[in-house]
Amino acid sequence: MWKRLIAMLSAIVCAVPFMPAVSAAPASERIDLSDKIIRDENLVYIGADYLNPASVLVDNQEYAPESPENTKVSAEAWAATERSKNWKPNWQSEFGDDAFYIDLQGNYVITGICFLDTNGVQDWVIEDGTPFAWKQIGKFTTDAYQTWRGYQIEKPRATRYLRFSTPCGDSGVSELAIYGYLDSPLTDAQKTKTGVKTAKAITPQEKLYAGNQIGFNAFIDDPMSAIMAAGNIREYHNLSWLLDEKGSVKFTQGTWGDMDQYYMRMRNLGISIIPCIQGGCSVISGGKEPPEIPVPAGADTLNPESYKIHAQAMYQIAARYGSNPDVDTKTLNVAEGSEPKAGLNLLYGVENCNEPNKTWSGKANYFSPYELAAMCSADYDGHEGKIPNAGVKQADPDFALAVGGLLAGAPLLDYLSEMKEWFDYNRKDGVFAVDIINVHLGPDTYNPEDSGFVSRIQEIRTWMRENAPHTQLWISEFEIPMGDCEKDGIDNHDNETYQLKYAQRVARTYLTAIGAGVDRMTKFQLRDEGEGVYYNSGLVTQKGSWSKKLAWYYTACMRDVLRDAYFAADMTEDEVKRYFFIRERTEENNLASQIYCLWLPTNSGKVVKDYQLRVPAGSKVTLITPGTYAEGVQTALPVKDGFVSLDISETPVFVVFPSNEQQASGGEMQYIRPVQMSMSEDFSTEICDLKRAPKDANLNLFYQMFDEPDSMPPHFYGDTADLSAPKTGAGSKTQTCYVKLSEPYVLQGCGVYDTFGTGGIRVKDAYTGTVLWESALDSYMSRELTPVNAQYPGTDFLIIEHTGGDLNELALYGKPQPDHWKYDVNGDHYFDKLDVEALQMYLLKGAFPDSACSAKAADADSDGILNARDLTIIKRALLGF
Repeated sequence: MWKRLIAMLSAIVCAVPFMPAVSAAPASERIDLSDKIIRDENLVYIGADYLNPASVLVDNQEYAPESPENTKVSAEAWAATERSKNWKPNWQSEFGDDAFYIDLQGNYVITGICFLDTNGVQDWVIEDGTPFAWKQIGKFTTDAYQTWRGYQIEKPRATRYLRFSTPCGDSGVSELAIYGYLDSPLTDAQKTKTGVKTAKAITPQEKLYAGNQIGFNAFIDDPMSAIMAAGNIREYHNLSWLLDEKGSVKFTQGTWGDMDQYYMRMRNLGISIIPCIQGGCSVISGGKEPPEIPVPAGADTLNPESYKIHAQAMYQIAARYGSNPDVDTKTLNVAEGSEPKAGLNLLYGVENCNEPNKTWSGKANYFSPYELAAMCSADYDGHEGKIPNAGVKQADPDFALAVGGLLAGAPLLDYLSEMKEWFDYNRKDGVFAVDIINVHLGPDTYNPEDSGFVSRIQEIRTWMRENAPHTQLWISEFEIPMGDCEKDGIDNHDNETYQLKYAQRVARTYLTAIGAGVDRMTKFQLRDEGEGVYYNSGLVTQKGSWSKKLAWYYTACMRDVLRDAYFAADMTEDEVKRYFFIRERTEENNLASQIYCLWLPTNSGKVVKDYQLRVPAGSKVTLITPGTYAEGVQTALPVKDGFVSLDISETPVFVVFPSNEQQASGGEMQYIRPVQMSMSEDFSTEICDLKRAPKDANLNLFYQMFDEPDSMPPHFYGDTADLSAPKTGAGSKTQTCYVKLSEPYVLQGCGVYDTFGTGGIRVKDAYTGTVLWESALDSYMSRELTPVNAQYPGTDFLIIEHTGGDLNELALYGKPQPDHWKYDVNGDHYFDKLDVEALQMYLLKGAFPDSACSAKAADADSDGILNARDLTIIKRALLGF
C-alpha cells in the first residue's frame, strides 16, 4: 500500500510543470534627484525674496534618512540640514493650489518618501501618471515639528513622473527625499512625446534688415511724422475694439480708425507692423470689466474650445491681412460696414495678448502656462482644426502667431517649458503652437552691454534651440534705467544730460539686442504717458504734443542708415564696440556698402580720440552721427593710407563705405515751396510766383494753400506744438492747378492743415500722371502729415487736384533728386545695372534696346557724343565713385 501511495505521489510531482523562481524586486534606495527635472506649476511669485521654489526641497539630499522605515539621522546630518526654507511658491490663494512635479527621466517604482516636517499643518497629495492625467497614490499631513517623517506607498508601480500638491501657503516641509528603484529607461515613445517637434518656420514677407529690427510700440492715432522713425511697429489694439456685439470683426469702422488704411500706409512706407490684441472683451466674457482671459464666464480655461471666439477673431485677422488670396469667403465674419476681403498681404502676424504672466492684476488677468498654451493652440490652428474657422494657420499657413509679450523674470523658462508640456500632452502633433516667442526685457544696468540683458537673451535662445527651434525671438517692450541722471527739481524733459544719456542707451540697447540674436525689438513706447511711472518713457512727449526727444532722432538715424543692411559680425576690439553691417543694393539705394557702427560701452563720458579704422583705399567714406536730423549729420572722411580717423564716444556712429556723395544735413524731408503755379498745363494763363496773391480767384485758392509756410514744420518730422494755425482757407471748390518746383525733388511726405468737411486732394507727377500722395481731408482743424513712398524718382512738375473739403495749408516735403538718378538711361525711373547694359548695347549696335531709353541721360559728360567715357562715368557712379 505504501509503495502504491509513493508511486501516485511521484506521478503527481512529475506532472507539475517546472516553474522558474521569481526574482526578487530590486532593493529600494534613495533616488538621486540631482539630474532630474523639478518644476513648480504655480509660478506666480517665484523669484520673490520671501518665497521659495520646489528646488529648496532637494538641496540637502545627502542628509536625508536611509529609508521611510528608518527616519533617524545623525546629529551631524541634522545640524548640516537647512531647515529655515520651506517650499512656498505663492501666498495668494486666488491663484490656486501649489504644485510641483518631478520628471525622473526614467520609469521608476516609487516605494516611499521622507519629508522634513518643520512647522504648521498642511495637507499634501502625491500623484503619479502623466501630466494632465494624474492618479493619486498617497497623501499625508504635516502635523509634526522639526522632524524627519516617512511615508510608504501602498501599491508601488512604475512611473516617469511624480507630482506633489498642497493648498496655497507654507508647505511646512523644507526637504524631501524619494525612494524606489529604476524599472526601465524611457521608451522611444516616451522620448518622442516630450522631444523637440518640428514645425514650419515662418518666412518673413521681406528681408529682415537691421533697420527693420528697430521699432517701438504705438497706437493707431499716433502721427505718421513720429512713427516714421520705426522699422517695425507693435500696435496696441484692444480686443474690445475688434468685436461687435455679435462677435463679428470690425476692420474699417470705429472710433479708433480704419485698420485697412493704417496697415496699407505702413506697408507702403516699408514699416512692418504687428497688432497686439490685448485686454478682455464683454462680448466674450460679459460684465463691465471683463477679465483678460477671453473665455465665457465659468468656462474651462484649460480647454482650447473655450477660446473659440478669440481664436475665430485671429482667423479673421489672418484671412484679411495675410497673404492667402484663396480663403473661402463664406468663412469671413466681418461686422456691418466692413467689406469682406482676403489676402491683402499687409501683416506678417498677430500677437494674441499682452503680458499674460503679469501678477499684479489678479488671477482674472493672469494666464497660467497651461491656460496660455490652450489659448495659443486655439489661436494657432483652431487646436489642430477642431474649432471651425479658428486660428491663423487655418486662414493662412504662412501667417505668424506671436505669443503675448511675456515678462522675462526668473520663472520665464519654466513658464515656457510648461507651455511645451501642455502642447506635448494635449496636441497630437505636439507642436509648440507659436511662431514668435515674445518677451519684455531690457537692460538692468546703465551700460546695456554689461548688464544681464545679453546673458538673458542667450538663455532664452538656448531654450528655443532645444525646445522650439522654429520660433523667432522678439523683445516687444523694453525701457532704460536712468536713475543716475535724474536731478531734483528738474523735469527730465529739460534735463540735457538725461536726454543725451537716454538717447545713447536706447540706441545701444537696440544694437546690443541685434548683436545678441534678437529678431525684432520694439521700445516701450513712442509717446510719453501723461503722468506716473512712464511719464518719461517715450521717444516723443505725450499725446497732442509729440515733441521729439533726442532719442527719437537717434532711433530715426539708426533705422535710416541700416534700412537695407543686415548684421554681419561683432568685430569689437579693445575698448571700442565695433559692429559690422553689409548694405545690399536696392531700388532706392543703388550702392552696395559696408557699414561699421562704433561706440564706447561706458558711462563716464569717455572719448577715444583719432581712432584709426581701416577702409578700402580709394573709397568715398561717410561718417553719419545721430543728431537733430532724422537722417543724422553726414560728414566726408578723408582716407589716408587705407585708414580714416575719427573720435569715438558713447554715442554710436556709422562709417559707410563706399558711399554716394554726401547730402547736406537736413536735406531729407525738407519743406519744398513751389516757384510757379498756373491753372493751365502750358502756363499760358496767369502765373503765380508765390511772392504775392494772384488776380485769378481760382488760382488764388491754390496760392492760399502755400501762403503761410511758417504754419507747417520746416521738416516733415519737425515738432508742431508751437506752430500757429494757418488763417487763410483754400475753399472746397473742385479744380486743378499745375505747379513747378525749383529743381527735381523726390517727394517724401505731404502735410495738410485740414479744417471742415471731407473731399479730397491729390498730388501727381505732371510728366507721368502718377499719384504721389492723396488725402480724403477727413480730419478736423488739425495737421495731418503723411510720408509717401520715396522710391519714385524726382520731378519738378506737379499737378494738384482738389476735389472738395476745405483746408487752410498744404506742404510738400522731400529731397533734391540724387545726381546719379540723371543716368536713368532705360527710362524705368531707377538707376541700376540695366542702365549700364542699355548704353553698352548702344555702343555695340548703334541703337538702344527700346524707345524708352534716353540719349540725354546716357550722355554723362554732356558733350553731345555717346562713347566709352560716358560708360565709364556711369559705371563709376553705380559703384559709388
